[in-house]
Amino acid sequence: MPFLQAKNHRLYYADSHPDGPPRGLTFIFIHGLGSSQNYYFPVIPHLTKEHRCITIDTYGAARSPYTNDSISIPSIAEDVIGALDALNIPKAVVVGHSMGGLVVTELGARYPDRMAGVVAIGPTHPSEMLVSVMNKRADTVLEFGMEPMANTIPSAAVGSRSTPLQKAFIRELLLGQDPKGYAALCRAIATAQPADYAAVKAPFMLIAGKEDKSASMEGCKHIYDHVSSQKKSLEVLEGVGHWHCIEAADEVGGLLAQFASEIS
Repeated sequence: MPFLQAKNHRLYYADSHPDGPPRGLTFIFIHGLGSSQNYYFPVIPHLTKEHRCITIDTYGAARSPYTNDSISIPSIAEDVIGALDALNIPKAVVVGHSMGGLVVTELGARYPDRMAGVVAIGPTHPSEMLVSVMNKRADTVLEFGMEPMANTIPSAAVGSRSTPLQKAFIRELLLGQDPKGYAALCRAIATAQPADYAAVKAPFMLIAGKEDKSASMEGCKHIYDHVSSQKKSLEVLEGVGHWHCIEAADEVGGLLAQFASEIS
């Protein structure tokens, strides 16, 4: 299994073009809570003819082992920079979903010289409600394991277009988590502070689900309005909930390809 060492963390990853992009950009993808790099595999075929795509399992999630280190949104951002350093990549487009959306705005604000572009998919904006939900989830999985999440999230967090097969994919992603790692990531979201959105100046795209109950349209618009990028766009997917790359893979993949063509 391919692992890289990102500072103190051993991360499972995949790399479509280890020798560099065929002629385009390098993308690195950061998944959301209860997910893995596999979340992005339905969309990256839209990119890999021209672009290098690197997917990672966040520390404590899926196949990246949790070793009881504390986790925060800034620490995940540092792991992404560590992954780029380990692969000798000076600059990349960062793509983040949900929790990963928190990470990519943090990256855009703190590491502008490393960003070729920033794409936030259903990014969560910190709020009191988010704190309560995340702390409750952490307590639940530490007591009962991942089954309560797997039995509820696949139906509750998707939009009206979702299919049973898509819900089964989401269920499998959730059941593949270490409960302790999942709880630590819940706490990271609960303690997250908003990134300095105004410091994000790289080309920026935000993809939202019209029926997303986890990342509200209000929060998405707040992030979008406060990002300083001269080139930015907000794309809203009809009938889609919070699992955009599974629910609307071709649409998301097409938007990513279009974004790449516009900034290459």
